[in-house]
Amino acid sequence: MKLQILALTSLLVSSTAFMVPTAPIRTDVSLFASTTETSPFVQGPRIVRDELPIVYVYDHCPFCVRVRLALGFKNVKHNVHFLQNDDIPTPTKLIGKKIAPI
Repeated sequence: MKLQILALTSLLVSSTAFMVPTAPIRTDVSLFASTTETSPFVQGPRIVRDELPIVYVYDHCPFCVRVRLALGFKNVKHNVHFLQNDDIPTPTKLIGKKIAPI
């Protein structure tokens, strides 16, 4: 009998960890990281070199998209040359390996 009462009291004491808290829920907490106003994106000056860089890319390559995106963000004028998937001589002639972006 004593063992049953002891087991029952330990069960009741440990079950309080699973009870719903009775403290009020705070509603004044902001869901955003910052409450300051952000400034709109301002594009920098256009960078145009005398000889435009040529970017050799595959149209399906995610790394090539990254390079083109970075050049666009930096506002660098460039020429894009799309490589075909089976074009081995062009990248091999440029860097010695079939890899893009170049």
